[in-house]
Amino acid sequence: MRTSELLTALLDRLPPDCLLVATLGRTGAEVYRLAASRTLVTDTMGDVAALSAGLAIGARPLAVAGIDTDGSFLMNLSVLTALGAQLPTLDNHTLVIVDNGLYESAGGMPSRRTHLDWRLLFAAVGLTAVVVRDPAELPDRLPASGVVVVAAVTDDDEPPAATRPVDGVESSYLIEKYLARQRGVAFRQPAVKT
Repeated sequence: MRTSELLTALLDRLPPDCLLVATLGRTGAEVYRLAASRTLVTDTMGDVAALSAGLAIGARPLAVAGIDTDGSFLMNLSVLTALGAQLPTLDNHTLVIVDNGLYESAGGMPSRRTHLDWRLLFAAVGLTAVVVRDPAELPDRLPASGVVVVAAVTDDDEPPAATRPVDGVESSYLIEKYLARQRGVAFRQPAVKT
């Protein structure tokens, strides 16, 4: 399965107004290409799981999906216990880890040199990892409380050129406006200096 195939199938299963939090690299570029107006892009590795869970808590009942990569997620394993405490209570959150076994954005270095059993890793904190190798294996209903989707992908082409016209800071302002529109409230205005 290719990253683009996974993401297209994933977006078909998520609510159409689902807020997306995406990592950098190929995955983030693909997510942004598919749903720019509702995608918060990050410029650092290891932040997607925590940011998406926090947004899901604050944006209830709006659905939120964190779309991370194996290399990025492994950069911040300290988030596991917080995920174990929060995700079972969040019926509006989905965490997806796109696993190609590489730090693709860093030149294709392996993300690990040993076997990693995602199911056991997440089971250690009370979560269920659903490992998929084909878009048809994605859960039919997302978000699902306490479930993490790990998708094995193989991309044999060059990563797409960086095409995002925004950085993480600008993206955060755009998402703040998106949330205000979803809630039917006015977007905060910049302070007026006198």
